[in-house]
Amino acid sequence: MFALVIFVCYLQGGCNDYIVEILPTEEQCLAVMEEQRIRRGGCYPLDEVHDNFWLPAQEFADF
Repeated sequence: MFALVIFVCYLQGGCNDYIVEILPTEEQCLAVMEEQRIRRGGCYPLDEVHDNFWLPAQEFADF
């Protein structure tokens, strides 16, 4: 199971990550990500997202 996650960073600082959808395979997750044109986000194994064992959105902010 994979979670499609978007990263939202605010102009006044700080970022959050939000789970958009849970999909059975990474391929399906990547297809939905491209279909929805999500540029700031990614597909992650659900176990890592659920256990917070991954980099938060702040790490991916490019500004």
